[in-house]
This record gives sequence, structure tokens and C-alpha cells, in this order.
Amino acid sequence: MTPSIPSAVSPIPRERLVAAFGGAVVLSLATGLLPYGRACIYPFALFATWAHEMGHGVGAWITGNRFVEIELYRDLGGQALTSGVEGWSQVVVSSMGLLGPALLGGVVMVAGSRAASAPHVLSGLSAAVVLSTLFKVRNGFGFVAMLLIGLALAVIARWGSQLVRVVLVQFLAVQLALAAWSTRDYLFVSTFEHNGIQRSDTQRIADELFAPHWFWGAVIGGLSIALLIWAFWVAWLRPMTPDR
Repeated sequence: MTPSIPSAVSPIPRERLVAAFGGAVVLSLATGLLPYGRACIYPFALFATWAHEMGHGVGAWITGNRFVEIELYRDLGGQALTSGVEGWSQVVVSSMGLLGPALLGGVVMVAGSRAASAPHVLSGLSAAVVLSTLFKVRNGFGFVAMLLIGLALAVIARWGSQLVRVVLVQFLAVQLALAAWSTRDYLFVSTFEHNGIQRSDTQRIADELFAPHWFWGAVIGGLSIALLIWAFWVAWLRPMTPDR
């Protein structure tokens, strides 16, 4: 006889979670395509910006360069300050800002797809947000906003219901997976305006490699979608044993 599952970690009907996951994907795509759409999910959009800038910083670390700090702005923009980045290092740093969040999103989606594991994933994300804020965020708005987001994740990890925890983890995972698509055209522009004209991440990649910026935008955007589909298959479609 199969032992009964304690109510504290009782499985949530999969069809409810799959429906919630589908809604998270649709909402994330819609808010990225519609004017002012990101403002409707402001804390989650800011979380995606944080992940993007931290991706640049991690890219600097793994190429042996210096990750100095990041700034996060009220308009959901951000900036990562690194030093010593050039040549192939620039390709890695720029790519990690776009693909790093998608890789993390895939891990979060799979790891947090069950009632028993979701609070641990939320706690891990909370710790990452708080620690990175304390050590790397250097502007006032970004510091306060990300500390609040980190604390909110910790509170929900501790006191949220099973369904709220799992749905929140999945929505955060979708935001990470689609961070490269967070604005309507960023993947396919060569420059943008922030304290003057700046080169986009895809243009920085194109400057070091063959092919134009829009080619790399298409490649990175496609990989982000592929990672999302793969993680969804592993988390929800592949046969899995229930929580115990």
C-alpha cells in the first residue's frame, strides 16, 4: 500500500498548475509587447531587470574580469559596471545578461515545480536578491526596492500557501526565461538612449563576431524560448513521481 502523503506537502492538481503556468507565459509575453505592459507587473519586471544586470556581472566574474556594481532605475532600466571587459570577454558578458536569466529561469522552473520544493527555491532567490543588493546595488532606489522584493520572497516562502508558493515560483521562472524579451524591441536594436547613445548587448556581440546585431538577437531570443519549453517539459509534462 502506498503511504499517505502528509497534508503539508499534498500534491496540487497538476491541471491547475499547468493552467497557471500557461497564464504566466501569456501574461509575460503580453506585458513585454504592449505599451506600459511591464508597469502592470512592476515588481516582477524589476526582478527581471535585476537578473539581467546580475547576468552581466556573473559574465565578468567567469571571464576573470571585475564586477563592480549595478544600478536599477524606476523606469525598469539598469546598468552593470564592469572593468577589463573586451574581446571575447565582451561577448560572454553581453550574452550572460541576455541568456543568464533564461538559464536560471529553467532551473527555477524545474526545481520549484512541487509543493515541497517551492519554498526552498523562494528562500534561495530571496537570499540571492538580498546578498547581491547589499554587496552590489549602489543606487538608492535599486537598493531599497530589491531589499523589499527579497524580503517579500522570504515572507511568502515561510508563510505562503502551497499554491501561492508554486505559482509564484513558476511566474518568476517565466520572467527570468523571458527577460531577454522584456521590452518589445531590445533584442533587435543596435543602440538605445541612456545618458547618451549606448550600444545594445546584441550590438556589442556583433562588434566582436560575424553577423549583424539582429541575427544575434534572433539567436538569443530563440534560445530563451527553447529553454522555457524544455523546462516546462521537464517540470510538468515528463512523468514524475509525486511529492512525499
